[in-house]
Amino acid sequence: MGRRPYLNLARVSEISGEELKAEWARRYGAPAPNLSPELLRLGIGYRLQEQKHGRISGGTRTLLRQVAALAREGGGKKPMPRKLTPGTRLVRDWRGEGHTVIVLADGFEYDGQHWKTLTAIARAITGTHWNGPRFFGLTQRMKRP
Repeated sequence: MGRRPYLNLARVSEISGEELKAEWARRYGAPAPNLSPELLRLGIGYRLQEQKHGRISGGTRTLLRQVAALAREGGGKKPMPRKLTPGTRLVRDWRGEGHTVIVLADGFEYDGQHWKTLTAIARAITGTHWNGPRFFGLTQRMKRP
């Protein structure tokens, strides 16, 4: 029995149905499910990328599940990432005036000042208590049953 050629993403599209099933079993350690060749190719391609670059984080996996659940429920808005990257700009219009907040590694910058929380910035803008992430559109209000 000869040595099988190295499998890469480009070659996945070239292998036969029987080879796909064997490759699935080799990569996943279980018999291939009863899927079309195209879906087997996608699964094997995913596994190849996962083995080369690593698995997605638990947080990313949770976020993807939430997006899928919202899509099933017909939710039109996608959730924002829970962790804001420094340099991100949050923009909010309040009573006809635009407000821009820049995310920093240790807080936020608004109106030339350093702030610890979005809630403090929302209070400074509105004069009343607001949930800061909600004020800037980063979270959605929970629906009541």
